[in-house]
Amino acid sequence: MTIRAVVADNPLPTTFSLAFVLALLATAVHASTADSFATTLRLAALTAVLFLFAAGFWVGPVGERYL
Repeated sequence: MTIRAVVADNPLPTTFSLAFVLALLATAVHASTADSFATTLRLAALTAVLFLFAAGFWVGPVGERYL
């Protein structure tokens, strides 16, 4: 199975996973460079929500395929 096939079969989980990775990187960069703790917490909360959405959307197709 190629990456292109995975993205074609599961576009929504792939999109949430990509958004999670970008939000995680943004949180790490902001935490290391900025003084605003409130914004860092907001970015961390967004990252947590995106992680839950990505994990939730991957459980269906993966469970369906391998169980």
